[in-house]
Amino acid sequence: MKPKRKSIPRKIQLAVWFRDNWTCKYCGTPVIFSPTLKLLNELSPNHGYYHQHGKATEMLHWFQWKWASVDHIEPFSSGGSDLIENFTTACWECNLNMNDTPVSKKLKPIRTNENSEMVNWDGLSSLYVKLSKKNDSWVKLLKEY
Repeated sequence: MKPKRKSIPRKIQLAVWFRDNWTCKYCGTPVIFSPTLKLLNELSPNHGYYHQHGKATEMLHWFQWKWASVDHIEPFSSGGSDLIENFTTACWECNLNMNDTPVSKKLKPIRTNENSEMVNWDGLSSLYVKLSKKNDSWVKLLKEY
């Protein structure tokens, strides 16, 4: 029986995103912390920030495809581990395009975005901490950075 894939803990997701400077390692595009988009939509609805199902007609293209995700470099379905060394930051678009692509056929996750590093890009995660009225698990974890 195949091992069941587990959700990547939030603490690990944040560690990967901060390690990778909030940049998709496949295409080099800065990524966005999706809970911030959800919060912006709650504060100011109907501006294309967020849709719970990522509906194209309800979100701006950039917000829909450039939210941060964590990708297994060696796919879990091919025996890839759940260790942080096997994780990389991917925009949602690249993550979906990679899907279960074997590591031998995947783009090497090495792209950097020097502008992200120069401006200390944080994927709008600091905005989440400032705007959130809740002290939820994301806020608690983000305060560690």
